[in-house]
Amino acid sequence: MNVRALSSFVVFGLVLIGCGGGSSKPVTPPASPLAGNWLITGPLPTDSFTAPGSGVFSLAMTFDVSGNNITASGYGTGYCESSSSPPVYNEEFIFGSLTTGVIASDGSFTLQTPSSILGYSLSMQSRVPETNSDQLVGSYAASFNAPVGKGCVGSSAGMFSATSFPLVSGVYNGAGNFQTLTNGISTATPITIQMQLQQGAPVLDPATGITTPSNIAIGGTIRVQGFPCFKSGVANTTLFRLSGEPLSNIEGNIMSVSFTMDDGSTLNVTGALTDTTESHISALFSVDPFVEGCGANSFFPPVDMTRQS
Repeated sequence: MNVRALSSFVVFGLVLIGCGGGSSKPVTPPASPLAGNWLITGPLPTDSFTAPGSGVFSLAMTFDVSGNNITASGYGTGYCESSSSPPVYNEEFIFGSLTTGVIASDGSFTLQTPSSILGYSLSMQSRVPETNSDQLVGSYAASFNAPVGKGCVGSSAGMFSATSFPLVSGVYNGAGNFQTLTNGISTATPITIQMQLQQGAPVLDPATGITTPSNIAIGGTIRVQGFPCFKSGVANTTLFRLSGEPLSNIEGNIMSVSFTMDDGSTLNVTGALTDTTESHISALFSVDPFVEGCGANSFFPPVDMTRQS
């Protein structure tokens, strides 16, 4: 190559770099079609303490995907039989975020709870769908022990064709009564509650100091009017090392959110999404620690939180 041709080649290369090669910004990888909430089988799981044993196994799961690594949490209801009366019990089972798997080069994956976990086992085989709106097809096997005293175990296995439902996002309003305790006297205090929730919040690992977003985390704020001890709070999404989950998390259609309130106390919220449109959350609230006049760790009656936006 002569000098003139070489010069032209260098100039052409610099033009290419100036047109975007050297000034381009890092591109965030697209979210995996698997990431998010999925109704695996049956109707959405419901509160097993109020629903009779139906013999139908229901399972909803939340998937978080980082590279080829999958972390999954879930909530299910099943049934088991015992010799006591009545013989059929409807039970709830939390499949925590220790359920993990790896996506193979062909898109297939297997999820399995570790053998060290007592009380339940879940395995699942499937393939990452082309898009999040496609069905997730595969097989599962679940087994679980009933609560102590009921003396029965349950299991379910089969094929599934799962459908996704959106990440939780929006403002939820509700009203109810809180049972406060003052000088030994219980009083029902009317209150109103507003929660602004967002699934996919950043999670702080206190051991490493690294913050990483996770679909299993629920972030947000809460405002309470009419309560004597606090008015507002922020969701705590710090990683809880014992469970491997953030303190505020979602498992399928069940949320557990820990709000740090403006008086230093903790308001714990356990809520169930009652439909896949996520228009309503049936929520229970408790205050920790004990403070005279602030609820004494007792629960609200269930509050219907309705999404406003």
